[in-house]
Amino acid sequence: MTIDLNRIDAIQDYDEAIAALEEFVADLAKEFIESPEGKAYLTAYPEMVEYVGSWIDQLLYFGYAYRSVTLPRMTKQDVEAIVTGLFPQKVTLQHPDEADTTIPELIAFWQFLKRAYKHRNATQIIKFLEKTQPKYKDIMNDPNRFGMAKSFVSAGMAAGFDMTTEAGLKAFQEQYNQQLRETTASTPSMPPGVPPGLGMLLSNLNAMLGSSSAPVPAEFQQLLGTLGGEVLDGEAEGDAIAPLSLSNTSSPEGFFQEFQRTMLQQVAEELPPLSPEHVALLTQQQISNAEPGTILRDFQTLLDFVGEAGVAVSGTQHLLPQKSLAELNQRLSEPIQLDLKRPVQKSYSPIHGLYLLLRTTGLGQIVSRGKKRFLMLEPTLLQSWRSLNPTEQYFTLLEAWLIRGHGEMLGEQRSPLNEGAKCIRFWPNVPSRGKRFSSYSEQQWLVYYPDFYNVALFKMFGLLEVESGKPEAGKGWRIKKIKRSPLGDALMTVIIHAFMAHGMVWESETDPTIPFGELQAHLQPYFLEWQNSLAVPKYEFRPGVYLFKVYLGKVWRRIAISSQMTLADLSGLILESVEFDSDHLDMFIYKNPLGRTIEVSHPYAESSPTTDEVRIGDLPLAEGASMTYVFDFGDWWKFEVQLEKIQPDDSRTDYGAILERHGAAPSQYPDYDDWDE
Repeated sequence: MTIDLNRIDAIQDYDEAIAALEEFVADLAKEFIESPEGKAYLTAYPEMVEYVGSWIDQLLYFGYAYRSVTLPRMTKQDVEAIVTGLFPQKVTLQHPDEADTTIPELIAFWQFLKRAYKHRNATQIIKFLEKTQPKYKDIMNDPNRFGMAKSFVSAGMAAGFDMTTEAGLKAFQEQYNQQLRETTASTPSMPPGVPPGLGMLLSNLNAMLGSSSAPVPAEFQQLLGTLGGEVLDGEAEGDAIAPLSLSNTSSPEGFFQEFQRTMLQQVAEELPPLSPEHVALLTQQQISNAEPGTILRDFQTLLDFVGEAGVAVSGTQHLLPQKSLAELNQRLSEPIQLDLKRPVQKSYSPIHGLYLLLRTTGLGQIVSRGKKRFLMLEPTLLQSWRSLNPTEQYFTLLEAWLIRGHGEMLGEQRSPLNEGAKCIRFWPNVPSRGKRFSSYSEQQWLVYYPDFYNVALFKMFGLLEVESGKPEAGKGWRIKKIKRSPLGDALMTVIIHAFMAHGMVWESETDPTIPFGELQAHLQPYFLEWQNSLAVPKYEFRPGVYLFKVYLGKVWRRIAISSQMTLADLSGLILESVEFDSDHLDMFIYKNPLGRTIEVSHPYAESSPTTDEVRIGDLPLAEGASMTYVFDFGDWWKFEVQLEKIQPDDSRTDYGAILERHGAAPSQYPDYDDWDE
């Protein structure tokens, strides 16, 4: 061994570490080339003699830049995420066959690390790479795995541009703008969901894929949905898109930032005004359990299902028990049909949507009892809910859906877009005559925006007419046709204007204690019965001493700390309990009562809130609930911190102690050279 594998770990500054990686990789590649493993690799792939080390370089760069992991600490999970996730998403190949050398080089490299450096995870990593090798060429060339930038670059390459240079990027942009100016009406035929104004760009992408009917990559399609670009039947009113500009940027990422800005601006400018017919319809609309949709009746069905006793839910995502879903579906006003052997909550789109409303209103909260989790109705909010008239209940649920609803409450990936943003970008582009889906593959475009549970909510609120069909064998909900209702057109016009007036951001998105009624000023002129809204209880500071049980694998500690102390104080006690030094960044992650993820970071992380600002008594955790403590973003030490008990009668204010220790803590900086294979 001649190279210090911990060289990058010794550099604290991120930019310096990235710069040092180049020299580190060069030294490592030189030693690898001279090794038996490197020589065997070049014998098998002599064409790579000038490029050997390129995939090693990519692996170490993506590991540090995207996963904050250095070579000595790289695990099988890290390599899997980089090789099967980041590489296909971000690395553009000049030719599909280039993927044939990726895995062989990495296998030889890890065999070298195993022999020469006794890397502790090399055996597992090699097994993973060997298993992945037969299918890796398909993985790297699968357009559904491409990121937005890679899709753009690949489209430009397919059109014959040198996308490795700023000149090539701008030339491709200019061709796009020129063709857009010359022809909007003659846009090439695109798959459902693609705006005509992007015809040239995506036809080039399809040329790369080898077929004019090839599917648009999922992430690219999702981008279009984010920007309000769905046109479900290939037709739209006023579908011209302004020419794009790479202002002050030469990167594909910069292109898409500008693309997003342009599209959002256009959506805002093309909003239709509220017509006299809309005003008349809104002022005459009566709201009851039966109209304009079934939302109030079906929401009450879910409340009755949960009941005073509550229901047990899954441990991670806190979803409804699978065994009860079919029965609950049958209780709804219009049950949907499925032909799935083991349907989950998401399979029942109306139930999934109703569950979102239950969590978003705060009426349904997760309570821990030992190791089990239960969905319970919050008594104070339930009393407030029952005091509202049907109009007030309807608009409380509407706000809960469109303003406060986020997919992560349903276990979806976190997104900066709330459900309202997704629905608003979807709505104006539903054809006025409706859209018919002839197959499951066509209706799959609804997955991106607005998602099936939002389609179900549109229907239950009476905003969208949905025609269902009999499901095929082994398939889920079959949507045959969707069509905007007259009320939907009127109500969504007001809502879209309200969203734009607020800059697409609402106070309650970051502060769930904001009272309901944010849409009231916009809608009450048409619905005079909307006088009250659901009461949102203020979360109060809870004094006392908090008992936490902190787990690191099988090792655990019990810690007591005063409510007046901060999360920074708690992090100090946790690190002291496992004898770690504290010279790294850290953060706490937990879910608030509505299911939104909250991150509280180290003061040096330059994000808000910070651990020295949040007191223990401010935490909205119930007894039995847990949060995650992450220390050292390089090694990513991950602790589970469970709130066991609050002792409200203990008035000590400057108190923190480690009460119990079970198990020997791991070494914070193990000697990798001494580890067994």
